[in-house]
Amino acid sequence: MKPHDRYVCWVPCKPYVKQFLLQNYNDPDENWPEIISLSSDKELQTEFLKRLSKVGRWENKYKDLKRYSDSVAIEIRKDTFYRYGWSLSNSEVVQFGVIVERKIKTMLFLYLDTNVSMGVPLSTAIRNFQSRFAFSEEIWSYDTIRREYNRHSYKKINTTDKNIFDFIHEIILGKLSENGTISRKAKQQYEIA
Repeated sequence: MKPHDRYVCWVPCKPYVKQFLLQNYNDPDENWPEIISLSSDKELQTEFLKRLSKVGRWENKYKDLKRYSDSVAIEIRKDTFYRYGWSLSNSEVVQFGVIVERKIKTMLFLYLDTNVSMGVPLSTAIRNFQSRFAFSEEIWSYDTIRREYNRHSYKKINTTDKNIFDFIHEIILGKLSENGTISRKAKQQYEIA
């Protein structure tokens, strides 16, 4: 294999998912200015590779991927290319997109919740998030982020007689519980302690 030969799988995705993948996993060379190498994130790479070998279960449900307006080239090994192929079914594209979106939104909610709990106005926190993590208005708009935050944010923060560490503790427990890392029962136990 020549050094410039790289095997890829083109995956449709949402613009902010593409931006996140490029920011975190882009491994460019002179032939590929935008190519994603998931080798640094073994968990995400495993999730991706599992989907190459599967036949889509819900292909009728995901016939049109109109919300996935961008696409990204994800690098795969030569062996994987020949053994499993170089494409994903529509249902597997959606499932992989959900996994990446969950990572992005966990980062978003943790950033915004922490800023808001320290007294930063939500609008300022969203603008800071967009600039700090390179999500321009065209990639992930302010209004979309705000709707997402209002829909899914951890809202049970009570401001009476608490310090910053109590706010951070509540935010972290809320996110861990939402993601299934800890159970609701464990969350209640940790809140008491």
